[in-house]
Amino acid sequence: MQNPAKVHVTLHDLRFTSLSHSEYLNNEAKKYIQKNNEKKVIFAADIQNSGRGRRGHSWFSDDPASVSVSFLYKAGGNLNQIPQITAAAALAVNKTLNNFRLEGDLKWPNDILIKNKKICGILSELIFNKNQEAYVVIGCGINLNNKSFSQQINQLATSYYLEKNKEIDKNVFLAELISEMDYYIESYLSQSRQKIINELKKELNLIGKQVDLTFKGQKYKVQIKDILESGELLVAFDNGKEKKMQSLYTSLDYQSLLKYNKDNYRERC
Repeated sequence: MQNPAKVHVTLHDLRFTSLSHSEYLNNEAKKYIQKNNEKKVIFAADIQNSGRGRRGHSWFSDDPASVSVSFLYKAGGNLNQIPQITAAAALAVNKTLNNFRLEGDLKWPNDILIKNKKICGILSELIFNKNQEAYVVIGCGINLNNKSFSQQINQLATSYYLEKNKEIDKNVFLAELISEMDYYIESYLSQSRQKIINELKKELNLIGKQVDLTFKGQKYKVQIKDILESGELLVAFDNGKEKKMQSLYTSLDYQSLLKYNKDNYRERC
């Protein structure tokens, strides 16, 4: 395989690197910080051959109609801030979609849905350079001008084009996303962290709701009591016992939210 073409652009205090293709953009970020020390770097690719999602699942981003982008930020000394940074990223992507008149629903912990179909997946990783300085890399895969999907995911995925029946300029979208992402991530890493978490809770609209979920392969009906700063769900079982549930082991059945909470939960149409 030939080396991918690269374009480097420096925008104020961040560095932007554009690639024609990449195996996995988060790995580009991991390699980059071993030789460089910028505080903020953005990696974008028309094609990402081996995108990844939660629990090692594949994210299909080998279509140049979609956009794959990873945001690298120096995390500073407080690593307790990292778990919910994916939430800040999800808010940024959703706000960008809203800016182009497409309303999405945030799905805990790291997806954005349109009419219960996935338009964006987000994966955050904590990484360290050779000096043991901490960085967080946030990888986003967003379906923009995709006109169709493989049979494997056709019933699960959607795109901006399929929802709006028109294409969007990827560069214009990416520029808007960079602006929103920088605002949300910088706010999260500074003094506005609680504000971001509160906005997330409002957007998710899960607290107080009954839902079916799968935890480590077992199905349960629970009530969601809170979304903790760690990113975990605090849930209550029918017997009154409460438990913290990590996203790594937990999947929510979003259809059950409609079934159990008809009066105070609705899916955007």
